[in-house]
Amino acid sequence: MNHKFALFAVCAILCGSLSACADSSDSNHVVTGSSPSSSSTSGQQPTADSAGQSGTDGSPQAAVIPKGGGKISAEKALYEIYSRTDIGDEEKVAQMMQQIAGINWTTYNQISGHKTLETVEYLYKQLDKIEAGDYPNIVRAGNGTDGASAESYAAILAELYTREPVKFIEAVAGLETPSQIESVVSHLAYGLSYQDTAQIKAKLEQLKQTGSLSEGERKVADQLLDRLDHPY
Repeated sequence: MNHKFALFAVCAILCGSLSACADSSDSNHVVTGSSPSSSSTSGQQPTADSAGQSGTDGSPQAAVIPKGGGKISAEKALYEIYSRTDIGDEEKVAQMMQQIAGINWTTYNQISGHKTLETVEYLYKQLDKIEAGDYPNIVRAGNGTDGASAESYAAILAELYTREPVKFIEAVAGLETPSQIESVVSHLAYGLSYQDTAQIKAKLEQLKQTGSLSEGERKVADQLLDRLDHPY
């Protein structure tokens, strides 16, 4: 009887082990079965991609102020700013001043559909919005002007010089080459020729005597004095 009881006990233990293994197998199956939930999460990826595409599509519209260089020419960037209708004149002029240095107006004329004169005249009408801090950029913006556009550009320079002579001379003296300085002085003298040149020269001489000009700035003043005698 004792042997039979022992055999019965062993069988019971074995059956219990088999049952536990079966439960463990079922449990593993349930975990594996949770994979569709994972698939469902990854199924949301197109939405994320769509959002990404929306951001990419929106970026050109967000970057309404071109910086020039790289994939877009400075002339095209300036024309895009000038063509904007969603901003006021003050902001437009400020953006144009940031872009205008080194502009070639002949190239701009081709890109804009012959709107160089229109653009330069627009800036002349908005002179009150051009600040002293813009002078270093505006004196670098005379390349390719011709005829009426050259006269309008010269008028801009003359008005800015009259407003703040020292700041303007400082900007001209900061140009990189003598030929650039000569070009700006030539435009400036032409623009100033419509004013009382004797009075302008007297004030310029007085400015030189105050000692507030650097050596480079004094050279610009001397060039301007000389050019005012034959501005054409």
